[in-house]
Amino acid sequence: MKQDLGLVPSAPKPGTLDLTLDPRITDPASFRVSFLILLDGDLVMSPEHLGVAYMTSVLRHTGFTAEIREVEHGDDEAAATVEALKEFRPDLVCFTLMSLNLGSCLTLCRLLREQLPGTVIACGGPAGTFAGLDVLRNNPWADVVAVGEGEPTVLDLVQRLYLKEPLSSVRGICYRDADGTPRQNPARPLIHNLEDLPFPARDQLSQHGDKLEYVRVSTSRGCVANCAFCSAPHLKNRVQAGKAWRGRGPEQIVEEVAGIVERHQFRTFDFVDSTFEDPDGGRVGKKRVTAIASGILERGLDIYYNVCMRAENWRDTPEDHAVLDLLVASGLEKVNVGIEAGTAEELLLWEKRATVEDNVTIIRMLREHGVYLAMGFIPFHPYATVETLVANAAFLRDNSGHNLRRMTERLEIYPGTAIVRRMEDDGLLDESYLDRLDPYGYDFQDPRVGRLAKHFARLYNNDDYHHHGVITEQSSVFAFETYNVVLQTFISRLHRRFGVLPGVDDVMEGFKARVHELRQEMGRYNYGFFMSNLEAVMNDTLDPAEQARQVVDVEQYFHDRMQLLRDEQLRVGKALTRLGARVTEVSSTIPKERPGGLPRQYTGEGSGATW
Repeated sequence: MKQDLGLVPSAPKPGTLDLTLDPRITDPASFRVSFLILLDGDLVMSPEHLGVAYMTSVLRHTGFTAEIREVEHGDDEAAATVEALKEFRPDLVCFTLMSLNLGSCLTLCRLLREQLPGTVIACGGPAGTFAGLDVLRNNPWADVVAVGEGEPTVLDLVQRLYLKEPLSSVRGICYRDADGTPRQNPARPLIHNLEDLPFPARDQLSQHGDKLEYVRVSTSRGCVANCAFCSAPHLKNRVQAGKAWRGRGPEQIVEEVAGIVERHQFRTFDFVDSTFEDPDGGRVGKKRVTAIASGILERGLDIYYNVCMRAENWRDTPEDHAVLDLLVASGLEKVNVGIEAGTAEELLLWEKRATVEDNVTIIRMLREHGVYLAMGFIPFHPYATVETLVANAAFLRDNSGHNLRRMTERLEIYPGTAIVRRMEDDGLLDESYLDRLDPYGYDFQDPRVGRLAKHFARLYNNDDYHHHGVITEQSSVFAFETYNVVLQTFISRLHRRFGVLPGVDDVMEGFKARVHELRQEMGRYNYGFFMSNLEAVMNDTLDPAEQARQVVDVEQYFHDRMQLLRDEQLRVGKALTRLGARVTEVSSTIPKERPGGLPRQYTGEGSGATW
């Protein structure tokens, strides 16, 4: 018989995810939580929010009632959402805040407080994490702001609210005390083992009839880089104790993907890791992604996926080409690389580890492997000069310059970033950032660069994009970006699936050559357009009538190039069909078999972890 030594169970280690409920909670299902997804910024194109999906899953796992509700941009949609929430009767409503959706959040919070006065309103996300007290001060209707990873925080918060206990003990939040004074509690540690989390809820995929641009999957959290403009958790901006990077095992990742394929008949994924090949970008990281790719192939998962990579992690060596070959074989078709600049001085400004030569190498390698490059690039920022603008335009002309917006992109600034601290020290932040976190709330050291930035922002889109970065009306410039991804995946998917058929390789190689030639031509056109506008603005010779004609010309040019590519795509599709390739098989979804064996439809064109 074991002797009772009077020992008490030891407390969980910091960072342990505890999913057990307070025993005093007898009816968790009676407590209702609504997560509102504000479809501003990046969420316009593919609305699934993975952080919310994880928090919803954790609450449901422990018995609480939780829903996910999307909210379109605009005051009318906000009012309709609040009316619908009256029927759901939430005890807690949660928002994920980014700089681009603060305005929409304020509108909704005001309406919620008027229509549902007893409902607790909580905000989180990157803006909450790095500016929690400021958010609380500037949003008089919010009760709570969460800081950092949301799953353990929302579970703790919901339990305290259920029990009607004070919030002073909930780690990782800002809140208002009894006097209404904003208070901030200590942060909680990062979740150490991500495999303790239940799989995220896929409500939004179901809400869209199992048809989205892609489904987001997180294989890791954190980043070992420290880019000066980035507010994602990395080495230099952590607000929570714990490892900067944590990864899930390849087996669990493949299991999650396989479950989505089986349950939703969906097969296009976005692995949202800050860097797919972390933790080191080298032997350890590439061994991990190799295991993920091998697991996908071993399970026979016919999927497509996107990832983020860093340029300095890839070398023009047989070993790295072999890794890329394996990734492409398992479904890799698109990579987002933060190129950011074509000049050494700006790469230093952004604290990038990559060189200009590294950037050129990764662009070339991805092109050789047939992988679409989604390039991050920041030509316009407070420290830009005429010389850096010209150098960056030339870099883009020579390296994937067919997307005009890359030449004219403006820096968006976020709280918690090194570049904001530098701009504050240099007196470049204006009141719009200090008051409402306006992502464009800064001045330019060279006023001419500022005039040019605003000129380009107005040139081919409406005021919503110029002032807020929200795409509400799509010009051909934006439409081409979307179509260009569809076109590239059309090429890579057909090559992967039917490349072994006689004659297919010749057709596809010819098609790729024509597409590349047209993209090069577009890069030269964009460069000429950019330089003519630069000279006109710098010399103060811009003619408003000429500018209006330019807008029409650019719109028509991109429209015509898309039509040329679509005509060529149709011709190639017919040629491949004659060779026995079923072009309609390369869809994002896997439709159920119907009587008569209807062909699958190609639906590519239409189809982090903080709270």
